Amino acid sequence: MRRAWTVVVIGCVLVWLAASTSVEAQRKGGGDPKAAALKNPVAATPTNIAAGKRVYEQNCRQCHGIRGKGDGTLAPTNPKPADFTDDKWEHGSSDGELYTLILNGAPPRAWQKESEMKPMKGTLMPTQIWQVINYIRTLGPKAAPAAPAKK
Repeated sequence: MRRAWTVVVIGCVLVWLAASTSVEAQRKGGGDPKAAALKNPVAATPTNIAAGKRVYEQNCRQCHGIRGKGDGTLAPTNPKPADFTDDKWEHGSSDGELYTLILNGAPPRAWQKESEMKPMKGTLMPTQIWQVINYIRTLGPKAAPAAPAKK
């Protein structure tokens, strides 16, 4: 019986450490390698992008703005919501990191009791979150065209 409790306690400690490491990585800025490994299962088709735009307009534009510049009518000033049109991604830039951020909300800053960005878990379905990510990708900077091959 004592051995079973030891295994349970060790298991709980390991889960807690894994969760706190992930949250701490996001709190410090930068990405989360575990989240970065998640791949978007929803293709970025015109239909899915349009669906993502509808979900974004209902749930995200109030803070992130109509054009995704972080200037929505309900946007807090400190910290300001992410500007999806620039190339700065504080919590990571992969689809998996964005998915995790939207699902769980942004971790609070050191001076905050709670984050301004609330989790969408329970509000949005996973497919809707992936569709929003596909839409957000259309707002960001466009990749420079590849240079022609030298002959």
